[in-house]
Amino acid sequence: MLTQQQTIGVITAKKSALTEQHLENAGVTKQMSIQIQGLEACLEWNKIFTSPDEDIDIDIVEKDVISNASSMMKHSDIGAFVLECTDLPPFASAIRKATGLPVFDFVTLTNFVYQGIKI
Repeated sequence: MLTQQQTIGVITAKKSALTEQHLENAGVTKQMSIQIQGLEACLEWNKIFTSPDEDIDIDIVEKDVISNASSMMKHSDIGAFVLECTDLPPFASAIRKATGLPVFDFVTLTNFVYQGIKI
């Protein structure tokens, strides 16, 4: 789907938690061009970890996620995004709209598998 010159942008909750072993187990090789961006600097997002009982302003989180995706595009030739964190699929549509790029997550994967086996 991507050219060899394009990069896959991976957005994750916490970059340091996504290890080489995780990537290897997912079939990512060192020859593949990926750029990983964590959301550690997003204060509203981090309430999930630091203040789990506090309300989160989803509009702020969405703006931060879109900002991260857009900033990734400034530094490489991103051809698609993968949302690694299971909390991120609600923002996939906003990322698609803001970037014009395909966005994949566990929901798109589940739908893909379902469509392939649906009778």
